[in-house]
Amino acid sequence: MRDPRGHYLETFCEIDLSAFKRNLIAIKQKIGNRDIILAVKANAYGHGVVPICREASLSGIKRFGVATLVEGVELRDAEIEGEVIILTPPTLEQMPSVVYHSLSPNVVNRVFAEELSKQAVKVDKKVQVHIEIDTGMGRTGIPWQDAVGEIIAVSMLPNIQVYGIFTHFPVADSSDDNDREFTLMQINRFQDIYKKLRDYKINIPIVHVSNSGGILHHPIFGNTVRPGLLAYGLYPSDHCNHTIDVEPVLSLETHVIQTREFPGGTSISYGRKYITSTPMRVAVIRAGYGDGMRLGLYKKGEVLINGLRRPILGRICMDTTMVDAGDDVRPDDHVKIIGSQEGQRITADDHARWCNTINYEILTGISERVRRVYIRDGVVTEVI
Repeated sequence: MRDPRGHYLETFCEIDLSAFKRNLIAIKQKIGNRDIILAVKANAYGHGVVPICREASLSGIKRFGVATLVEGVELRDAEIEGEVIILTPPTLEQMPSVVYHSLSPNVVNRVFAEELSKQAVKVDKKVQVHIEIDTGMGRTGIPWQDAVGEIIAVSMLPNIQVYGIFTHFPVADSSDDNDREFTLMQINRFQDIYKKLRDYKINIPIVHVSNSGGILHHPIFGNTVRPGLLAYGLYPSDHCNHTIDVEPVLSLETHVIQTREFPGGTSISYGRKYITSTPMRVAVIRAGYGDGMRLGLYKKGEVLINGLRRPILGRICMDTTMVDAGDDVRPDDHVKIIGSQEGQRITADDHARWCNTINYEILTGISERVRRVYIRDGVVTEVI
């Protein structure tokens, strides 16, 4: 494939912006009159954060969730104007940049809040913050038992507005009855905290609880939801109810760079883990673990060439991978590593099963050297 300027693309991701838009529409239909904070952490789950945020903005998304200060600054540098929430707590030394770039940090302790208030007063700016309440995630956040008092204290600091409160679910995508009960307990804890804050006349504009699994499986509490993987067309686990119909946005593609014929008894790739049992044709494709393919693929993985599934042979190399060429594969043939070809499909979920991991890791592990090609209605609009 060549980009709009005629440059040959070796290994690339194709990002279907039309599919992404359809996914957002499907989520909006499910959540009713609620807003969306779109999770765009880790380069928008590997999809390319700036083009994704621009497209989401065209669909009416006004808030974006990132993990780090650097991710937030990247959006500001790209002139993304919506609210950018740093969902992972920043450090004290990052405070001036948080204020300067008008980012909304996750505040999880009073010391940070007090220092943030001093910085905001110093530069005469009002800072919107979101406060995470740990209702059972066991990660970051203010313990739910202490949340009411801490939130009231933070809300009294000068130049600080508690603009949002939220919590996070560890097992919302599970079908296990105990996990369902645990998630409902988290919702109840959060609801109780919210009610007490209202009793104390603490008005918080944005209340977000439901991640992708929460949207699919559980009652939605609050006026905002926080989808991530679901917006990119995948489900958080194999156990998720498909109560929203979404489609994958990303495909990973490359081409054959060489075919070879080997006699029986020939070892293929590093470690000599695969030995040909009979004479066979082998195709070398231009993609490896330097592009995001996992080493675990050599045991079970496949790619699509000419509409057929081709088993991976031997260990994945940094820049290349060997596959069974059969009788028909030729140099320059198009290879789908993730995606559809002639009625066959290989998904990030397939990769996750082959590698004993999760689809999140497959998508976010696609490296930055892999170019992202953005299409809308079948037409290439941008290459990064």
